[in-house]
Amino acid sequence: MKNIFDFKFEHFISKTVVKVLYAVFVAISAVTCAVGFFLNLRVSFLLSLAFIFGFYIVLLLLRVFLEDRVVKFEMAEDIKEIRKKLATFREMSAVGETPAVGETPASSVVSGYEIQPRANLSNAKLSGTDLVGVNLSNADLSNADLSNADLSDANLSSALLCNANLTGANMTRANLTGANLTGANMTRTLLNLVKLTGATMPDGTIHDA
Repeated sequence: MKNIFDFKFEHFISKTVVKVLYAVFVAISAVTCAVGFFLNLRVSFLLSLAFIFGFYIVLLLLRVFLEDRVVKFEMAEDIKEIRKKLATFREMSAVGETPAVGETPASSVVSGYEIQPRANLSNAKLSGTDLVGVNLSNADLSNADLSNADLSDANLSSALLCNANLTGANMTRANLTGANLTGANMTRTLLNLVKLTGATMPDGTIHDA
């Protein structure tokens, strides 16, 4: 009953209405047919049979018409469900869920940028972005804005981070093995338990094991 007052038409009741009306019509037709048969039987048996046959044809045509309506209603519901699933899929593709550590997908889209190994993210604007556990090994992040970004557990091995802005970035447990950080701004950058073996530091020195 509450669906009758669904002014947004989010819930369809057409199939239910069709079923109820068809059941009512069949019941009325059966009674009418029985009465008509006995009334016409007094005039002619053949007329009575024709009367019954006529009701049957009408009922058959009505059934075909209503089945066509029901199929279209079901198609509308299926399309609505498909649209919902597509919307969810597009949302997940555009934003991506925060992956668990060690379970980062090979490629994902964050803030409009494709995040994957060897990605070209030069001059990318990723300030404050959640990049926990991403795999950006061998990626070009030169001149990228990663200020206040969360790069904890990220794989940045052999990544190019020249002149990148890492101000306030969280790089806890990040892998920076062999990364080039020449000229990078690492003011207030959290480097707890970071792997820096072979990394070129902002001042140009290479970090030893």
